[in-house]
Amino acid sequence: MPQGRWAPAMVIVLKTVFPAVLISLWLGLSPSSSQAEISQANQAESAAAFQAVDALARQTRAAADLPRWSNPDHAKVLGRFWDVKATLGAPPYRPADVPALLPVIDRAGSLFKTYVLFAPQAGMVPDTAANTAKYQDEIARAGAYLLRVQAAGLEAISDFLATLPAAQMNAARRDGLRKIRLGINEMVTGIVLMLRSPGLRSENQAILLDALAEGAATLAASTAPADRTALVAQVNTVLASLSGPERAKALAFKAAFERKECTGLCAMEAQ
Repeated sequence: MPQGRWAPAMVIVLKTVFPAVLISLWLGLSPSSSQAEISQANQAESAAAFQAVDALARQTRAAADLPRWSNPDHAKVLGRFWDVKATLGAPPYRPADVPALLPVIDRAGSLFKTYVLFAPQAGMVPDTAANTAKYQDEIARAGAYLLRVQAAGLEAISDFLATLPAAQMNAARRDGLRKIRLGINEMVTGIVLMLRSPGLRSENQAILLDALAEGAATLAASTAPADRTALVAQVNTVLASLSGPERAKALAFKAAFERKECTGLCAMEAQ
């Protein structure tokens, strides 16, 4: 089964998982801000859920494996970590939420990388093709969750940009925002490429399409026109293989990226 074709998409997604603390530096936000609107309960649940996954992964590594979605006990632990409502609360996400979002983004990226770059023995070079075949269920869910938390962060950052006085848009901040936009674009591109894999099971395809459709408006509003066009072309290559609700979600995602309005992060070059 040609699931190894996931590997190039995994490389693209992994490029977006950079230290989230850089975002706070570029935006000039303090991680200790007391104005975060994401509840303390959400933040505590995210941390506790990650600790539980990490502890389980340490146990399974002893048997040269990782937590599996097919194992009901493992699925409870993984599902807790990937619970968007419990770990992120509900939108809208504002600039005050960025410090609370940063560790959630880091944890999401860390678990995603754990599966893609897994090696059964210390010192071995990860076989990403084998990992994407073996851990397809886990990688699809990890990728969808990572996309959702990135979109939440992007919504908060976009709001920050909309209220930022022009005099405070210095070169360092502008460069940082462009890098954030590039990272998000690579993340979305990687997820769309996953959809093109012939070995992607329908259940996992639906999971990825759900995440893309949910974040379409936020993601498109932060994407440069040329990159929007490229993503529309990528989606067009997937449409022929889709039907029913999955096709509708892909078309909704495509429609968001076909809109002409371009402000905020989309229009960074004009600022």
